[in-house]
Amino acid sequence: MRIRLTLKARFILVAGGAVAAVALAITAVAFLAIRTDLQNQVRQEVAGRADSVVRQAQQYHGHIPAGWVPPHSSGGFANLTYTQVVTSDGEVWAPPGDLQLLAPSAAAIEVAAGKQDAFYSFARINDVRAMVLTEQIGPGLAIQVAEAVTTTDQEVSSIGTMLAVLSVVGVLSATLLGWAVARAGLAPVGRLAGVAEEVTLTGDPGRRVEVRRRDELGRLAMSFNAMLGALQRSLDAQRRLVSDASHELRTPLASLRINADLLLEHPEMPAAERTEILARVADQVEELSRLVVSVTDLARGEPLQKERSQVRFDAVASDALDAARRDWPKTEFDADLSPCTVDGSADRLRVAVKNLLDNAAKFGPPEGPIQVRLADGELIVRDHGPGIDPDDLPFIFDRFYRATSSRAAPGAGLGLAVVREIALGHGGEVTADPAPGGGTIMRFSLPGRRPPDPAANGGAAAGRPGVMAAPAAGS
Repeated sequence: MRIRLTLKARFILVAGGAVAAVALAITAVAFLAIRTDLQNQVRQEVAGRADSVVRQAQQYHGHIPAGWVPPHSSGGFANLTYTQVVTSDGEVWAPPGDLQLLAPSAAAIEVAAGKQDAFYSFARINDVRAMVLTEQIGPGLAIQVAEAVTTTDQEVSSIGTMLAVLSVVGVLSATLLGWAVARAGLAPVGRLAGVAEEVTLTGDPGRRVEVRRRDELGRLAMSFNAMLGALQRSLDAQRRLVSDASHELRTPLASLRINADLLLEHPEMPAAERTEILARVADQVEELSRLVVSVTDLARGEPLQKERSQVRFDAVASDALDAARRDWPKTEFDADLSPCTVDGSADRLRVAVKNLLDNAAKFGPPEGPIQVRLADGELIVRDHGPGIDPDDLPFIFDRFYRATSSRAAPGAGLGLAVVREIALGHGGEVTADPAPGGGTIMRFSLPGRRPPDPAANGGAAAGRPGVMAAPAAGS
């Protein structure tokens, strides 16, 4: 079964593990250093005793008598010291009764024969652990001096136990400290998680995380609060969109239903009048379709279609003007459209121009006039309405934004946002400025504009509006 640890538990384990590793390393180094120092002290004592034996043996000038034993070797390891002589034949010279205390090793015999250097080793004498120095004292003879290390081993064991206890205490202290630090350090994360869970359960992004620090966790909390604020604004905008869109679509849908009812209730209607009503219905359905497509594209955030063509911007604007005059029959549109060609989408440009015209007609006087000028790829739409408040001017192209003065008017605050998206998708821009004498001037500018090919003027008028036709034969 897989165990899942919380972030706090992982933090405590990592902190405790790191401290434990450091403590164990320090303990091991300290233990080895102390043990080596104590053993060096024993070596010095053994070496000193061996030097004393060598000086005594020097009085024989290399002719040590058989069976010679240093004087202080008596006592049978009673004082925890012991000395014996080993010959190259493996014979041991020791005090009577002590011949079996320390059996000579092969290495000791080789030292006596001069085949190996002096060395230290450990052995047990009368069940007591001792350090033994084997050193040559003459031809065919080697001295072995032993010193008990019982006291040294006890000190090493005591120090090792003390270091182990200190290591355990250090690890426990580090674990407790890590728990306290994790609890304090991860408290903002816990509060953030609590707010996120509450927002998930209630669906209300109005909660905020209290920010009490300026470190990375504080930045995380501020970013989370900013995200909740953006989410709340988005939800508010969606609610306004649902409310306003239902109001915006209700009028054209009601008009469509009225026209449809007229056709159903009056089958004897003259053909000319019936044709006019059907044409009006078809135009309204097409405009609704374009609006739905634009809103859908804007909501998805999809880029402008990749396939573009050479578009007669003046023809597109003229087509949008015809639709605006139909939708706003009482409004006067004064248009002056100079021929120009741009690279883009005729359908999207038509939506942008129509939205600008609708915006001018909606907020201008009922009778107008509305001036529309197109020259060198820049479309200017000027109305004579009350204008835009300076506080609202920087935000009128934002999605779902509606100025305070226009809240009572129908609309979802998407028209100008769609215009900006289309302008940016074509590499252009749209701006709004106060007009001299009142009203607003909207400028929709596209790059790379140029006059159309004169040979294509006739073809553009006869073909699909807004799309460049092929040059006439013989041009």
